Amino acid sequence: MVIHKNMHVEKVRLMKARKQKEIIESAIKLFAENGFTNTSIQEIVNDCGISKGAFYNYFPSKEALHIAIFEYYFEQMRARTLEIDAEQLPPREKLVKLLNVPFEQLAQQKDFFMVYMREQSFTINKELREVMGKTQFEMLTWYEKNLKKVYGDKVNGYTGDIIMLIEGIRSSYLAAILIQNSQIDATLVPTFIMNRIEDMVSSFENGEEPIMKNNLLDLFTNQSCSSLNHHEKASSLLADMKEQLEVMNFSDAQKEGLTGVLAFLNSELQKPSIEKYAFQGMLANLKTVKEFDIYREKLASLLAIELL
Repeated sequence: MVIHKNMHVEKVRLMKARKQKEIIESAIKLFAENGFTNTSIQEIVNDCGISKGAFYNYFPSKEALHIAIFEYYFEQMRARTLEIDAEQLPPREKLVKLLNVPFEQLAQQKDFFMVYMREQSFTINKELREVMGKTQFEMLTWYEKNLKKVYGDKVNGYTGDIIMLIEGIRSSYLAAILIQNSQIDATLVPTFIMNRIEDMVSSFENGEEPIMKNNLLDLFTNQSCSSLNHHEKASSLLADMKEQLEVMNFSDAQKEGLTGVLAFLNSELQKPSIEKYAFQGMLANLKTVKEFDIYREKLASLLAIELL
């Protein structure tokens, strides 16, 4: 009896998820054509063939749907990024593939990128700003981690300027391809960006001083995600670490131990005030995982903790 009940609950959940996906896809098409403000719920339900009353069974408002759209597509980009990170590739080749993710997604989800470009300059509400800011924070963290894998100590103190270069070129080419309908071969852009990174690293090796003096990740998150406090940013980093751990080549026992460390750290972040020495000690347990080095540094910086 319990098994049948669980199967029914799962069936209902899957049916709801499918319908939510249909509504999201209808809405993103209409938002891309007409803009968020000029698209009514009635137009959305007409397009996906449901009643207005049924719409509210899936989303409490048009604003909630708008946020769900961004979460849905950002999750697809995150999944693709994790997939690349799990591949056994030389660091430089992996970074090029990472740089290609937005262009790869653009080819598949042009309507979403049209809406995303509009929202870059005008976000609808605080919650959407948080979603966009969190995603940007994650992407910049991925860039920094992989830059250090490719260049090691050569980029210490310079990653901020390099990421600014990446973001500037990437955004400009995405806009040119999407908004201006430029005849640009998007498959060439990631390698082009990688070559510019090489030029920049050579320039720094020859003594050029960096322009970015502050932590770039703090700058971006303060601008686009200012309502997130340091504990929330740290929780986001721990969530990324947990996702990466799931695809790492460790034994079940090792994964269980590391998962326990991450769970402890996350539980500390839920407290009004963390026990810094306990947090510091548990962070030290992650030193054996080289892929976590950049995350340990960011956590220590966010929470004003010295790494052991």
